[in-house]
Amino acid sequence: MEFKGLPGIEEFLSSKGDNLPVEVQELDHLVDAIIAYTGLTKDQSVRVLSLFFQEIRSSMINGDTVDIRGFGTFLVSSPLTTKTRKKVFAKFKPKKSLLKRMNNDRDSR
Repeated sequence: MEFKGLPGIEEFLSSKGDNLPVEVQELDHLVDAIIAYTGLTKDQSVRVLSLFFQEIRSSMINGDTVDIRGFGTFLVSSPLTTKTRKKVFAKFKPKKSLLKRMNNDRDSR
């Protein structure tokens, strides 16, 4: 059975607004992987990848944590107060399994 793309993807992509557009630059390898695995067009794949990062950014702007199983967690740090204002910082904490695999892969080279 041949995979022929994702049903309803056009409707989904057109329903998402461009409130906070994300530029997908220098990520052609990810776009190519999306095309290879899903059969989507290049335009659809770029849009999916943009929406992925847009959703992470929107969640972080709202102070939410984004946990991606097997990859890591994007989070907003506790506010630090400077002389003039409070500042928060974006953080990424990789999963232990990812770090272990990265280190094992390097050791075997």
